[in-house]
Amino acid sequence: MENLAQPDDYTPPECFGLEELETFQSFESQLLADVNYYLWLNQADDGAIPYRFLYTLELVFDSNDSLLLSSGEDSEAIRVITAETLLETARQLQRLHGKISIQRISAGAQPLWQPAIGKILEGIRLSRNDAGLYLNDALLLDFGKRRILVQLSEKEGLEIAMSRE
Repeated sequence: MENLAQPDDYTPPECFGLEELETFQSFESQLLADVNYYLWLNQADDGAIPYRFLYTLELVFDSNDSLLLSSGEDSEAIRVITAETLLETARQLQRLHGKISIQRISAGAQPLWQPAIGKILEGIRLSRNDAGLYLNDALLLDFGKRRILVQLSEKEGLEIAMSRE
């Protein structure tokens, strides 16, 4: 997992760091073109059905830039990662298990995302802790009339749902 913290960044591990906040701001006011899910497949050796969870959410914008949000390998925080980090994790898992362990699924046509495709990301809303720092356990993607909640799952990975706001 890529550590985006600066050496002089004293942000607690349960909060987004300054670099991640700046990344969020850089994607605001951009048009969403597509969405991809990257699933982590945990295949048992005994032929049982693989357990899988959403490891990374990729928001692709019309500028050809992508915002990758990941639960990380420990599922303790949502992190902004790079495509290179995602690929390296997939390679490491494939070497370790001898098979593909990260699977890409196109999600833009799913009912949750379809109304947001072609819309401007008006903002990324975050909650704050008592010290005023932004917590990294959930975020709200605001596409105007369509708001999508991305949060850490109680088990592993990310959960995505339409916001009830």
